[in-house]
Amino acid sequence: MDERLIELYVRRGRLRERIGAQRVLLARDLAPVAGALGVADQGVAWLRRAQAYVQQRPGVVAAVVVALMVWRPRWMWRSLRWAWFGWRVWRGKGQQARDLFRAMRRTAGPPSPSPSP
Repeated sequence: MDERLIELYVRRGRLRERIGAQRVLLARDLAPVAGALGVADQGVAWLRRAQAYVQQRPGVVAAVVVALMVWRPRWMWRSLRWAWFGWRVWRGKGQQARDLFRAMRRTAGPPSPSPSP
């Protein structure tokens, strides 16, 4: 076999070992973040379930809102103001956040399999 080709294979093997070690270090360093991401995933799942509930039962939700408007009007107006503000922020910045997360997911995807020698 050609000496240059052997040297390339040895160099490739060393690089793969170094990459593997870096992956192990990265996984160890990011372990605390995994807990926070798990909580965020649970929050997103809860929001999706809440959205599905509201879409399936709009009458129940409307009745609760009307009851709260009668029972606690000042609290409801304050809450609705905050909800309106949050919705406006989400509509304004939500697409940017989705684009950012999509780009992060693309770059952090699983490594493509390399051809074997």
